[in-house]
Amino acid sequence: MQDDELHFLEEQLAGTELLACVTCGEDTLHAHLEVLEVYPVGTELLMQCTHCQTERKWMDWTPTKPKGQEN
Repeated sequence: MQDDELHFLEEQLAGTELLACVTCGEDTLHAHLEVLEVYPVGTELLMQCTHCQTERKWMDWTPTKPKGQEN
């Protein structure tokens, strides 16, 4: 596998989460589709199951970093 192919696959994997899918009934990889809202305590994302393609909202509770103040 070429370095650029490996880098692409690593980026794709970094954009997924292992979540319980209500439709599949199993833990499956869900891909980040869209950022819905950014809060100080985390980020709300639209996720898509990579197995059955259903979509769901998911909250990433990693606190967001405040943006630097511009003068």
